[in-house]
Amino acid sequence: MHTEHRLLSGEGVRVDVPDATALPGGTALAVLALEGAGQLEVTSGTEADLGFYLEVTGTSLQREVALRDGRSLRYGRLGDDPQQGLGWAVAVGAHHVYGSTVPAMDVEALSGYLADVDLREDRLGPVLTPTGRTSWSPYRTQTLAQVVELAGAGGAGGGGTPGYLLDIRRARTGQLQSGRSSGAPVRGGLLSRSSGEERHPYAVLEGADFVTYGMPGSEEVVDTVIASMAEVTVELVR
Repeated sequence: MHTEHRLLSGEGVRVDVPDATALPGGTALAVLALEGAGQLEVTSGTEADLGFYLEVTGTSLQREVALRDGRSLRYGRLGDDPQQGLGWAVAVGAHHVYGSTVPAMDVEALSGYLADVDLREDRLGPVLTPTGRTSWSPYRTQTLAQVVELAGAGGAGGGGTPGYLLDIRRARTGQLQSGRSSGAPVRGGLLSRSSGEERHPYAVLEGADFVTYGMPGSEEVVDTVIASMAEVTVELVR
């Protein structure tokens, strides 16, 4: 089974998991560098993804202002706590771009920075083009999160189910990483498992374009995740 997504930078990504029974959802994440104001983490996803984010953070988007391009910026205090930053969201076609700010950033500053980001609708997900006072952070790479469901799994949650989460990160060099000599050659690159020093074990698949982490719902199923990822490919759609 395969699915396609778009990184927030605009690059298309094809994820193939042959033994998956479902590949639900999928969110893209990146970090904007803001001139004079640090960084802003930005996520894109569906209405359901935004709803889950708001539920988990306990945030209500009860207010809105218009951005320069006519889109509405909805916002509210993160966790409905006046001491926290703003939770916010902007609809881009069938998807949403959303995130939160630091407490010191007010809605005027947030809307000003978002006005410097061109938001373009695409069927695979929004494309963001930073301009003016915004740029992509040089310290954070473009990322995708994809849930994998396997036979008998209830998703990527715990309880011993073999479903898992793919944390897909754009490689900076465009080449296989050389630091993991223990990686075994597989269909999608080099596959290895985390060191025994890690608190939660996971699998690592290093390919030409992406480094992908397979995060199991529980430690007991890490071998199942590794077996599944031996057939996984993550590639740019060119």
